[in-house]
Amino acid sequence: MVSLSEAYAIAIGHHRAGRMGEAAGIYRAILDADPRQADALHLLGVLAGQTGRVEEALPLIAQAIALDPGAADYHDNLGSLRRTAGDATRAAGQHARALALEPARAKAAVNRGLALGDLGRMGEALRCFRTALRLDPGSGAAALAAGRLLAGGPEPRTAERWLAHALALAPDSADGWAAVGRARLAAGEADGAVTGYGRAARLRPGDGAALSNLAMATLQASGALPEFPRADRPEARWAEPLARALDLFLAALDRGAGEVAEGALFRTAVLTIHRGMLDDVRLERIGWRARGRLRRAPGDGAAAACIAHGLYRRGRLVTASRLARRCLRGWSEEAIRADPQAAKWRQVDARLVFLDALAGYRPRIAGAGERSMPVPPVAGGGAILLVSVDSGYWRRFGGWFLSHVLKDPAGDRVHVHIVNPGAEDRADLDRRCADQPGRLSWSLERIDLSVHAPGAETTYYACARFFVALELLERTGAPVFITDIDARCTAPLAPELRDGAGWDLTVMRDRRARGPFDDIIVSFLGVAPTAAGREFLGLVGAYIGWFFDRGEAAWTLDQAAPYAVLHDWARRGRTPRLREHEFLRLPWFDFPVKGEG
Repeated sequence: MVSLSEAYAIAIGHHRAGRMGEAAGIYRAILDADPRQADALHLLGVLAGQTGRVEEALPLIAQAIALDPGAADYHDNLGSLRRTAGDATRAAGQHARALALEPARAKAAVNRGLALGDLGRMGEALRCFRTALRLDPGSGAAALAAGRLLAGGPEPRTAERWLAHALALAPDSADGWAAVGRARLAAGEADGAVTGYGRAARLRPGDGAALSNLAMATLQASGALPEFPRADRPEARWAEPLARALDLFLAALDRGAGEVAEGALFRTAVLTIHRGMLDDVRLERIGWRARGRLRRAPGDGAAAACIAHGLYRRGRLVTASRLARRCLRGWSEEAIRADPQAAKWRQVDARLVFLDALAGYRPRIAGAGERSMPVPPVAGGGAILLVSVDSGYWRRFGGWFLSHVLKDPAGDRVHVHIVNPGAEDRADLDRRCADQPGRLSWSLERIDLSVHAPGAETTYYACARFFVALELLERTGAPVFITDIDARCTAPLAPELRDGAGWDLTVMRDRRARGPFDDIIVSFLGVAPTAAGREFLGLVGAYIGWFFDRGEAAWTLDQAAPYAVLHDWARRGRTPRLREHEFLRLPWFDFPVKGEG
């Protein structure tokens, strides 16, 4: 037999030591002996709340208050439970009653401030925190609560002053350092946010949320995010922080971080792939995560893109294209076009049945407009550089481009194809051709593209050059090199390319494995007047037309098409005479130069 006070002492000892089952058993034994023991009801309610059973805890503490309405700590703890249950209004009132009963209770002032903060009553909340600090100058909880409340708001400097006070009282507060990270992000100081979140993660290494926050800050500090560009973080410096952010997201997920971190992982991976900075080992780890995600959410486009990219790198393009298309089933057209990866992967079709059908396909888009050549190139005479633009791009870059490409008297011929030109454009091109007889020619196309989805106009300007290239090849018997009007020509083509002897295709590859729509870069693609060259252009045109005819054309279709055709030829054992050049080391052009136009 033990006394009531001894029973309480034993129960509280268990409770403080985390032996919740033993403590609860003694509290219940006390209540079995005397159901009106308010302290036992209160402490049993506190224990239930601490173990996540809030609905069980609330009536227990309410019963304790009914037995002893003057106990301030009962009201204070009931208020905290109500806030946990999402009832901040009643919580604030409960804490106010605790303060009315015990005005010097600093903890109740902090708790009331937290509830008022949840209600958006910032001024009242801060007054509560100041009251708590006046009552207890060593209350790090009050300073931390104020700093956290202000950290994501419009006054991050005020938040940091509160947090500095909190950290002076508790230098190893992970919550304090995390709030510093949040405040510095709000102030636009991503590097400072990395410092704050980094300290929080080191203090709490098993906390997935802490690692996820650090990953987010690292990503923003990198300068790689389009919405957070940094002049002091050029693209050449992005690889290390992007890799670190991915590793942190993976570690966060291993430690229980939720869907926000998972979604950020896949989006960051897609960004890193697009920049050519994701290695195979990390992509495999991310792909494993993505497969789990797709089992739970089959429509997650970023997760599917990560898996598809991994398959493409392993030479399994057919499987990758099937996966992407299966994932997109049920997506609306608006959703596909709003997701660049979805729109790109929809245009990758490596199935034999599809590619077999291209040989006999006559695309409607190829004949939808009226095409003519006011100044055609002459037969023979060496290679032709072909650009295809709209009126806006011609006016922006035309003169600049020609000043580079035609400056060498022994240089290459140029053909400009312009879609829907104005009268001013026609006059400009006629004048320029007259000034450069035999070197410059041009064609035009009148076509209504309004029936296609937004953005398809720009895609068509890029794709139309394949139709024009085939026409030039047949007309002149000279090799045709597709290029961009916003690229800088640095030297004439090599003699072996200019005469078209000994090769069928000349391609420029991006060796960074950015995807089947970024592998072959058509800013430089040459086709010789051979049977293989003509067949290649015909198949690429049919591929492009198939997607245009079905309203599915989007940016990079002009690069997905030649890649798919060459991939299919390699699979069938066909070996066109192919010359390849590295995108970043092409000796005749520099890319890109849009900022100089």
